[in-house]
Formats: sequence, structure tokens, C-alpha cells
Amino acid sequence: MRPRKRKLNEAQQRWVISWWRALQPRGPEDAALPGELSGMGRGERAQLRRCRTADELLAQPSVLMLANRLVSLNGEKGFLPDQASSYEHIAWVAGALALVKENVDDDKTLAWRLGYGAGNDRIKMSELRFKALQRSTTPDDSFNQFCRAVQLAGCKADVACLADDLLSWLDEQGRTTGNASSSVKFHWAYDYYLSNKDRNAAEEPEFNKEINK
Repeated sequence: MRPRKRKLNEAQQRWVISWWRALQPRGPEDAALPGELSGMGRGERAQLRRCRTADELLAQPSVLMLANRLVSLNGEKGFLPDQASSYEHIAWVAGALALVKENVDDDKTLAWRLGYGAGNDRIKMSELRFKALQRSTTPDDSFNQFCRAVQLAGCKADVACLADDLLSWLDEQGRTTGNASSSVKFHWAYDYYLSNKDRNAAEEPEFNKEINK
């Protein structure tokens, strides 16, 4: 199955990655950050990790910096219009991204890292906890589940992919999507439950299966 098409445009994805990098320890070999992000660092990351509500997150200058730019880069067809819900969703996602310590640029979902998809000898998130994540119906509940999921994944994620998934998850929450198979929850379930062997079997043409019997 094809990966879910991201809703964030390329400029928004680049800004998310730059913002995340600004929260990390930096050495002389690191690439220069945009000027407005250069003053950020581990202090801001520590503050974000202590936040538990959207109000607390939105009171952080670093979150406002992330949100203002993402909204301004939205464009006419984007899904982050200049309205209160966009800022709240971005705030929740900022709190979860602050827990990521390593950006793995591989276009893999967080669910893939947690379940059977990555070929783990032992899955990193139990099915019971994954189902609880799938059943979350409020942003604050989802936020707690997101944070736990990031920690169980060893604080590793594809930052741009994760940001897009979580923003889309919150955008879809509480409303029906036109096509259930295009939702983030569906793609996460697919990535969590299906191993590489299962995927190959599902994608193999029927006539090949008959030949290989």
C-alpha cells in the first residue's frame, strides 16, 4: 500500500524539521538554523516537556514560533487555516515533537516502529496500548498517548512524517473522513499490525501466489 499523502507542504515540513533541530544540542558541525530559531535550545525543549495542557504549550514562545510560521506557510489549499483550532493542534504536536531525540529520515510512521512492521523481535507497544491510542477521542487524551508512543519508540521518529501524521490525526478527530482508508488511524493500524512478510503476501498478485504454491 502506498504511504499516506502528506498534508503539510514542503515549506511547512522544512520548518518543522528546522524548529525541531533548534531544540537539540548543537555542535560546530551542525548546519546553520534560520535566524529566528538560532536562540533556541535545550532550555526550550525542557519547558515543552513539562507542559501538560494546550494553554501551557501555547504560552511557550517556541510553540508560537512554530505555529505562526506553519499557518503563514499554509497557502490556500492547506489544512492549517488561521484559526484557533490550528494553533491548538500545533501546540499539542509541538509537545510530542519535543520528546523526539533522533530524526530518522526514512518516511516511516511511528506505528511502524512500534509494532510488527519493523520486524521487531518484541513489539515496542502492546496491542492493548495501541488500541487505546486508536480509541482516543479528545486532543488531550491523544496527546498523552502520542507522548507515550514516542517514548516507547526510543524517542526516534521521522520528524516531518510524525508532525504531519499527528496534525492530520487531530484534524480528523471528531469528524468522519470521506474515505476511511485515507485516515491516519488506518495507515497506522496497517503499519503496526502487518509485518514485511504479511505486506509482501498481500501485495503479491494472485497468479504469482498460484505459481508459488
